Amino acid sequence: MMPGLSIAKPHCKGLFEDFSINLGRKRQKSMRSKLRGSSHMKSVDFRGHLTKQLGFLERSCHAYDSGHLDEAIRIATVIRVLVHQTGSSTSLLKHLGATTINFLTTTIEPSPQTISFVGMGMMTLGGDKSHYSPQLGDGPMNEMVPVSKWWNQTVMILGAQNRITRKMIVLAAANKDGGAHVDAALTSEYEALARGGAVGTFVYESKERSREEPIDNAHLVSLRQMGHELLHSPQLRALCDG
Repeated sequence: MMPGLSIAKPHCKGLFEDFSINLGRKRQKSMRSKLRGSSHMKSVDFRGHLTKQLGFLERSCHAYDSGHLDEAIRIATVIRVLVHQTGSSTSLLKHLGATTINFLTTTIEPSPQTISFVGMGMMTLGGDKSHYSPQLGDGPMNEMVPVSKWWNQTVMILGAQNRITRKMIVLAAANKDGGAHVDAALTSEYEALARGGAVGTFVYESKERSREEPIDNAHLVSLRQMGHELLHSPQLRALCDG
């Protein structure tokens, strides 16, 4: 170093402090802006979603009646969206604060001693061809009951140990049989109901011979009947209008 020459050391502390302060202020400003934006987020239109789901339900019921019987699985998916409540998912009725409204039930309540019961369909006997189909409005009962009772009501009994509720049918169809998910194994109750001959057999007799035809699709018939019940539940319909 040359005599009498001094070299000043770089001094950047003040610059870094100013930069840090400015950066902190920008972050705070950005955060406040995000918070203000979130407070103005559009709320979810749950009534609009209900209108949409009931539209799905109507179209699926129409498709079923036109011969597309497997459309009943979509009916199950709509019912699950409306009613099924778990710790990890919220039903649409819960979002609407409407879990205590009434739904239409079209089946009687079987006694605890009953070991065979078909509550969601009817048999129409004909000469050459008989049918098992949804009873729609021609059932033995047309009564309004709370959603929880409707959901857990026994609607089919296939033996003393096989009492089947709407909830069992809907969740198996939606969660395991292709409504929203396909599973390798179905529930035993749903599998029994879907099996040919679950609710009986049609017997056709003639002079030449006698033949038997197992009744099929009892699970799909049940779901179509549930679709009818929901579409004819005034309190559910009224929720769309507020």
